Amino acid sequence: MTADHDGDAPGTAPGHAVLTAAVRDVLARIDAHAAHLGPGTGDDTAARAHPSPAPATDSPLGTLTACFGLSPFEQDILLLAAAFELDPTTGARCAVACGDPARPYPTFSLALAALTDPHWSALTPVAPLRRWRLVEPSDETRLTSSRLRIDERVLHFLVGAPYPDSRLRGLMRRASPPDELPDSFLRAAADIARSWTTGGLQRPPRVELTGGDLPSRTDIAAAAARLTGVELYTVNAEDLPTGPGERDALTRLWEREAILLPAALLLETGEADRDRERTAAVDAFTGGVTVPLVVSGPDPRPGAVHRGERVSVPVLSPEEQLTLWSQAFADIPAVTGEQLRSLVAQFSLPPHTIRSAAAAARRGIEAEASPDAAHLAWRAGLTEARIALDELGRRIEPRAGWDDLVLPGSQLVVLREITAHVRQRATVHQEWGFEDVLRRGLGVTSLFAGGSGTGKTLAAEVIAGELGLDLFVIDLSQVVSKYIGETEKNLRRVFDAAERGGALLLFDEADSLFGKRSEVRDSHDRYANLEVSYLLMRMEAYRGLAVLTTNMKKALDPAFMRRIRFVVDFPFPGAAERAEIWRRVVPAKAPTSGLDPQRLAQLTVAGGSIRNIALSGAFLAAEEGTEVRMRHMLAAARTEYLKLDRSLTPAEVRGWV
Repeated sequence: MTADHDGDAPGTAPGHAVLTAAVRDVLARIDAHAAHLGPGTGDDTAARAHPSPAPATDSPLGTLTACFGLSPFEQDILLLAAAFELDPTTGARCAVACGDPARPYPTFSLALAALTDPHWSALTPVAPLRRWRLVEPSDETRLTSSRLRIDERVLHFLVGAPYPDSRLRGLMRRASPPDELPDSFLRAAADIARSWTTGGLQRPPRVELTGGDLPSRTDIAAAAARLTGVELYTVNAEDLPTGPGERDALTRLWEREAILLPAALLLETGEADRDRERTAAVDAFTGGVTVPLVVSGPDPRPGAVHRGERVSVPVLSPEEQLTLWSQAFADIPAVTGEQLRSLVAQFSLPPHTIRSAAAAARRGIEAEASPDAAHLAWRAGLTEARIALDELGRRIEPRAGWDDLVLPGSQLVVLREITAHVRQRATVHQEWGFEDVLRRGLGVTSLFAGGSGTGKTLAAEVIAGELGLDLFVIDLSQVVSKYIGETEKNLRRVFDAAERGGALLLFDEADSLFGKRSEVRDSHDRYANLEVSYLLMRMEAYRGLAVLTTNMKKALDPAFMRRIRFVVDFPFPGAAERAEIWRRVVPAKAPTSGLDPQRLAQLTVAGGSIRNIALSGAFLAAEEGTEVRMRHMLAAARTEYLKLDRSLTPAEVRGWV
């Protein structure tokens, strides 16, 4: 917890006069009790008949008394413990009052003897003084005779210096709401605030907030706290103690702090549900807290008790995103409305990420002499969007262009059509209203089918480069899990991250994941079919661009094929295509001598193998210190054919040497 209040020095803080007068009154009764202990004195009932006057409700003492429900006797005990810290004469006066010079400090026994309307229940652990740890005996084995200590946090509050409790520092962190939030986020915040304030005694002020990312959930909860006039602090489930005693102590400490500040708490569960012990700790903590609480996580907590009302982070509408982008670039007129709409069509970013992207673009504009503001805004959006995908796949920054593709004309036409579908989404979906009519299946899902090395991945890279996107190759070994339900979770993470935009998803060798559903013979078949069904559902709802590659088109599930918008078959290149690949694969500045693309095209290999042979031949020539010749390509071809478990035929190398 961070120290957010500087406070005032004792003696100048508001309410200090109230505290001084109350302390003086309590000490006067201690002195009166001491006077009646002398020779010839009698009962001191009259001396302590009048309790301290009720403090002003707007003073720290009045606030503390009202918030924790202190009786007049409990308030006097609190003041007596505070007097020991504030008035240097208190110790000596207590020693005289209790008749024991060895006890120059306040005790419960002295309070019971000297203060007004004493009651033993004030000493119990469930009474306010000890339950909220306002005052504690220094030795619990000697309850009435040990020194009473006022808690440091409570003392600071009384004297008008409300420093947050140091025991919460580093555990609880303050979160402030942003100045502006979209209307849907504000409605979610209002739902949380309403749930906090209308639950009554039967339903503690507790809400479960799910969906979105952690900063979005924090912004909504902070806005709810602002609506109810409190601050928001956050804590991670991993930081909660698992031991019952430590956890109960933390619960009471936070509840007291929440009342003193006042404040609400956001508990971020994250992946805590994977750990049974951590889940139990979260359930126990949430069940014990009786102050405003938000239990935050990407997913609803299955079977969780003490959940409270559930609120979901809303998905921003295109209009809300356009408003956010427009506000972020309001001071940069170089970014036009059309360019902002293209950002909305491509990226689906939460508010805090849009603000971050705009700030990055603004820094780039200020650093360049003649900046392209629209390009910088696009690059900033791309950078922010890729963060969510970096840990889920391998990113390829596109460098290939259309000239690098050697394909029949019909395939090139389809690839350019795919590009147009992505580029013109804003016009067709929003401006022309197709999104309102179709609602689902608006993503551009394409299947690239063909043998290894025929250019499937290269084509995806070309499309990504044309659209200004990153190419993310999804590692299926990280997605598919032998544990039931984990594959769906991993797939959901991939698609949720990709929904932000800025990336072309490439599922390489998709037949291993999207294969035909099998006949159910056991539970493993049933769950395997559920994985495919879940994938089909997400593919239909996915709004971005996904490319799937396969060497075995017939192995794909027919239901999956119906959901694919484009299918591109990559044929094995003929002699003419192979010759053209050879011409393009050898750089113009490479020193060559006698290389004949037509003869090289006699090798019956795909484009991927041609690139491998060309590169290996170049290394062989460089090692010799000569130009790249046909004999170098022949040696490299033999090595490549060994890898392919094939042998060169005389027809393939006829006329080479």
